[in-house]
Amino acid sequence: MPTIQQENGIRTVKGLPARWAARAYKELHAAQEGAIGAMPARYKQLSALLDEVTDAPLPLDATDAQICILAERYANDCISQAATIHDLKALRARLAWMVTDRGMEVPDESDDKQFIYRCNDAGWWRKSLRRVHGRAFEHAAIRLGFVSVRAGAYCSDETVKRRLAQNRRNAKALDAMTMTNEDGQEFALSALAAKSTSNKSIRRGELMLRMAGCEEVAAEMGHVGLFVTLTAPSKYHAVLAKSGTLNPKYNGATPREAQQALMDVWTSWRAKNSRDGVRPYGFRIAEPHHDGCPHWHVLMFVPADKVDRVTETLTAYALAEDGDEPGARANRVKFVQIDPALGTAAGYIAKYVGKNIDDAHVDAHRDDDGEVRTDMVGDEVIRPSQRVEAWAATWGIRQFQPMGQPPVTVWRELRRVQQERIANAPAHVVQAWTACQRETATDADGVVEVTKPADFAPYIRAQGGVNQGRAYRIAVAAPIKAVEGRYGLADRPVPVGVYCRQAPDITYASKRYTWRRTGAAVALRSPRSPVNNCTPAAAPFWEEGAPWPEKIPPHNDLAYYADCDFACFDKFGDFNPDLFIEIPHEERHQ
Repeated sequence: MPTIQQENGIRTVKGLPARWAARAYKELHAAQEGAIGAMPARYKQLSALLDEVTDAPLPLDATDAQICILAERYANDCISQAATIHDLKALRARLAWMVTDRGMEVPDESDDKQFIYRCNDAGWWRKSLRRVHGRAFEHAAIRLGFVSVRAGAYCSDETVKRRLAQNRRNAKALDAMTMTNEDGQEFALSALAAKSTSNKSIRRGELMLRMAGCEEVAAEMGHVGLFVTLTAPSKYHAVLAKSGTLNPKYNGATPREAQQALMDVWTSWRAKNSRDGVRPYGFRIAEPHHDGCPHWHVLMFVPADKVDRVTETLTAYALAEDGDEPGARANRVKFVQIDPALGTAAGYIAKYVGKNIDDAHVDAHRDDDGEVRTDMVGDEVIRPSQRVEAWAATWGIRQFQPMGQPPVTVWRELRRVQQERIANAPAHVVQAWTACQRETATDADGVVEVTKPADFAPYIRAQGGVNQGRAYRIAVAAPIKAVEGRYGLADRPVPVGVYCRQAPDITYASKRYTWRRTGAAVALRSPRSPVNNCTPAAAPFWEEGAPWPEKIPPHNDLAYYADCDFACFDKFGDFNPDLFIEIPHEERHQ
C-alpha cells in the first residue's frame, strides 16, 4: 500500500515528486470515499499502480545533488574492492556484479583496465545513474498520466526542465573552455561546437541536403516516392488522445520497448524485401505521439513496379501483432505516394524534420493526437521541439536514420580534404570531393553569397549509387592508434582522410587540427571603479605607483571532475591504479 505523508497540512503520497504526490493522494482518497470494509476495485488498482511506480531503482523524488552523492559512494565502493582483489579478471567480475546489482548496465569495454577505471569513476556513475533515474521517472510520469497533449505532450514538464538545465550546464562548460591548435588559433569550445552538426540549423540543413540528393537520384532512375507512417499497436499507448484518460489496454511498455516493436516490424519487412529483390532507400524519422509512444515517418524511394509489393508486405508485418483490433487496419500503417507535380518529396518531409530539430518552418505540432503549442513550464517558455529533444535524449531513441545511402562520414571527411591532395586522384574521387564543397563570395557590402552549394546527388553517383552496402567506392581512412583519454590509453580508430577501395594503399589526407585546452574562454576583470562607465576616483597616495594585483582567472572545477578517478587513488596512496597491487610497507611514501 502507498505511504501517505503530511506536511504543512497537505497530504501526499510518499516517494513521488511534489506535483505528482498531491494529485495521487487526491485520486486515491476519492477512490476510497464512502467505502466501508473492502476497498473498491478502483482503489486497489490505483494503490497497486502507485506501489509499482514508487518501487524504482532510485527514488523518483531524488534530486540531482543526491544522485551525484550516490555516484561518489558507488565509485568509492568499487575502489575499495582493489584492497582485497588483485587479479584483474576477478576484480572486473566483481565490479560487473556491483554495477548490475545497482540496476546499471556494465561498461561496454573489452579492456579490463578501461572497464575498471570506468567503474571507479564517479563521473561514469553520475551519467549512468542519471540515465536510469530519468527513464524510471519518465516511465512513472507516463503511467500516471502526466504525459499527454493535455498534461504535457511528449514528455513530462519535470523532464523538460531537467533537460533544459542540463543543456545550460553544458553550454556554460563549453563557454568556459578555450581550445588552441598547433597553428596558434584560439577559440571557445562553444564556437567550435557551433560549426558542427550539433548546431541545429546545420544539422537540419544537412538532412534536407541529403534528402534532396536522394530524390534527384530517384528521379533519374524513374523511382517513385512513398511517404509511410508506421504506428505501434494500441497497447503501447498509455493515454487516449481524445479524452486524456489512461488507456485500459496499456501494457506498461516504455517508449524504448515500443520503439523496439517498430524495429522488429521494420527488420522483418527489410528481410522480406531482400528475399524479393526490393531495396528501398531514403530516410526514417522517429517522433513521439502526445503520450511519448514513438511512431515513424518514412520517406522511401522504390521502383514503380514494386510499390504494391512493398505496401502489401509492410502492411502484413505491421498488422501481425493485434492486427484484428478496431482501427488497426486504418491507423497502423498509412501510405502516400508523392506526386512530383504537387511538390518535392524533400519539401513534403521538411516539416517533420523541423518539428524534431528546431521548429523551423513549423507553426505548430499538429497531428491526429491534437495540437501541441509553445507553452510555459514554470517561468520558462518551452517550444514543442524542446519537448521532442528531451524525449529523444531521455529514451535514447535515434530520430533520423538513413536507408540505402552512402555513408555521411565520408562526405564530412571529404570536406576536410584540400584540393591539392586529390590532384592525381581517380575521377570518381574528384567528383565526390567537388560535390561536397560549397563556394561562397562576399560582395562590397560584406554580404556572403553562396555561389556553388554542396550537392549530395553527385556524391551518391560518385560512390556508385544507392544500396551498395560495403561496396561504396570511397571510405574513411581510420588506422587504429593508441589514444589518450580520460581512462588512459586505448586503441581507437583515428580518421586521417579518405581512400579509394580500388587503391587502398593511397590515402587522401584531410586537414585536421590537434586541439588542447588552454584555460578559460573569458577572463574576468574587476573594474577600477565601483560602477562601469563611471569616471574613476583618484587613487590614494599609498596606492600610487603600486603594481596592480595579478589577475586571477575564474574558478573552473571541470578539471577536478576530469581527474577525480586518479584523485581517489591519491587519497589512499596504497594502491597502484595501473596494477591494483598492494605496495609493500617499506616502499610506501618514498
